Amino acid sequence: MPFFRCALAGLLFAAGAGYGASEAQWIAVTAPAFRQAIEPLCQQRKSQGLRVVVVQTTDILDRDDICSGRGFKLREHINKLCRAHRGPSYVLLVGALWAGQVDEPANKVLPALTGTIGRMKGQPSDNGYGCLDEDRLPAVAVGRFPARTEDEVRGMVAKTLEYECTPPFSPPEVGGERGGWRRRLTILAGIPAYNPLVDRLVESLALARFARLSPIWTGRAIYSNPQSRFCLPEDCLHQRALQYVQDGEAFTLYLGHSNAEGLYGGRARYLNRDDWAQLRIKQGKGVLITFGCNGCQLKGDDGEGYGLAAMRNANGPVAVIGSHGICFAAMVQLAADGLFESTFAQTPPQRLGDSWLALKNGIAHGGIDPVTFRLLDAVDGNKTIPQATQRQEHLEMFLLLGDPALHLPPMREDIQINTDNSVVPGQKLTVRGKLPKRLAGARAWLTLERPVSSVPDDLEAVPPATARAYAQVLLSNHERANHFILAASESTEQDGRFQAQLDVPTKLPWPRLILRIYAANERDEGMVVHTLLPRSANRSTKP
Repeated sequence: MPFFRCALAGLLFAAGAGYGASEAQWIAVTAPAFRQAIEPLCQQRKSQGLRVVVVQTTDILDRDDICSGRGFKLREHINKLCRAHRGPSYVLLVGALWAGQVDEPANKVLPALTGTIGRMKGQPSDNGYGCLDEDRLPAVAVGRFPARTEDEVRGMVAKTLEYECTPPFSPPEVGGERGGWRRRLTILAGIPAYNPLVDRLVESLALARFARLSPIWTGRAIYSNPQSRFCLPEDCLHQRALQYVQDGEAFTLYLGHSNAEGLYGGRARYLNRDDWAQLRIKQGKGVLITFGCNGCQLKGDDGEGYGLAAMRNANGPVAVIGSHGICFAAMVQLAADGLFESTFAQTPPQRLGDSWLALKNGIAHGGIDPVTFRLLDAVDGNKTIPQATQRQEHLEMFLLLGDPALHLPPMREDIQINTDNSVVPGQKLTVRGKLPKRLAGARAWLTLERPVSSVPDDLEAVPPATARAYAQVLLSNHERANHFILAASESTEQDGRFQAQLDVPTKLPWPRLILRIYAANERDEGMVVHTLLPRSANRSTKP
């Protein structure tokens, strides 16, 4: 994609967000071999109004420091730059993690720091680069391009620019998800494999987060648990998970067991390190957040984590958040709660680093009741490690691969609509609306949807696993569980206005429905959602 389009998008973003050089600072710390490769990203950040500071490792560290993995002087310098700046700072580290990864290490390595507490003591961690005092909770968002070659850096820069500058999708068929990836969350969950009681608790916690999603977000899920409506037959798991990720989305979340080699699907193949290294996301190279163990392992006997393979893939996720070590279920819940409360609200943060800091704050200060903590810790934790120590370990354990200044995809909500606040089963719903001038000539796609936390009304009873129909029923239920659109229509803007009708289904067993309107022309796009209440044909429903 031509850089001028990114630059134009950056200027528009800077004007809309009100950022000035004195308000937000972007610090790129790079190994010398990669200085030129990050220049397009430097220009993009300048065009967005950020104050850009570039530091080369050799400006601060000598050859022995770099080759021996001593980064404390670099931390002091970064911390000083952040303290001296009045506004927020975002720090991107660019370079290999240790000398054994590359030739000419003094020219290509940006050493990680080391953990300081519990199981993280002596382990590699970038957490300290964002801590401006002795507290392990970072005040500044820090991410890394874990590049070993110039080509890897160029690939990471290119997909970052593409993510921020992707134009609207080309027109789909009626009912398709136009621009859907910008507000779509895909959840991949592995087999809990604890016991039925805890398995149900884990699923209920995940579904509770779905229920807290703002209606502006859509979602879909895979859960490798036959008790779940989101389960798939074992022979479908790998291909369907690969398809969902390659479709594109703003965020992919993995919840479940994993090791450095990939996601755990029991006997079934899920997504492994090779899959993440080779998959091709055509549009919507979103953020992968994995709460599985060792997903972002920086080094170990079984190699690097699959998160690093995903990040180095030029056609893979634009950023990856994950754990260097074995993470515990209770701490994952705290991290996920911090993430959901900040990021999946009506208006997400503008920068990925803000989501990242919210996740870390959830680990440090999030609430968890004693019963839930003890239960989760008993089956996926360590009762000999106090909760306070677990929180500190996980602050150093979780890391961000990617640029923390990544501009999360915006979706302006300035479409005006005029319709009833309720719908009648079996009758047509007429929707009229007005589009802003920026969407002149746009087409509007309208969908009536059930909420993402709702249960479809046509699920089949799952037969015993030995039955011939078992796999087919699982697959049918999975597809029904992930299909939320009840009716769809489209309209074309005329004199700034549009009108369309939706055929409302005769059965509406849900307490509320979502009306979603997405409009786009060749240059811009927008979305609005509206909550509707079902009512009978003979009576009205009070709001």
